[in-house]
Amino acid sequence: MDMRSKYTRFPGTLVAVFLAIAATNGHADDMYKTVDAEGHVTFSDHPLSSASQRVSVEVTPANAAEAARLTREQAAMNAQATQEAKQARQDASDQATKAAKLAQQQQRCAAARARYAMFAAGGRIFRTDEQGNRVYYSDEEIDQQRMSTKAAMESACNF
Repeated sequence: MDMRSKYTRFPGTLVAVFLAIAATNGHADDMYKTVDAEGHVTFSDHPLSSASQRVSVEVTPANAAEAARLTREQAAMNAQATQEAKQARQDASDQATKAAKLAQQQQRCAAARARYAMFAAGGRIFRTDEQGNRVYYSDEEIDQQRMSTKAAMESACNF
């Protein structure tokens, strides 16, 4: 690959480099623009052929106040983007927490409904004692359990 083909691929970059060099000098500078037979444009600091055209580049010094304003504006935009990203993460976390709480509440409600349904159906209901023996509830105990499980179900299911 020769130097011309390297510069023809990135003519904008080459121009920017020459402009930066010219800016450090703080005055107008001459460059040469050459267009080859295939239409590729090359810029250089010296003529590459007799067809090279001299191009004068006028360099204006940077405006420090404008650069400072743009820097402050960019910093404010970055801060806002950071804050928005932080808020989005917080919102996602809040939604996940809400979903987990809802799932827990639904589980408690389902368990309370099942327990209430058992006592509401009546019949011979038992519990297991410490020795693993069945102890059957009396009718009064079933009524008490039915009322307490109904209250627990209403509380768990937000009736």
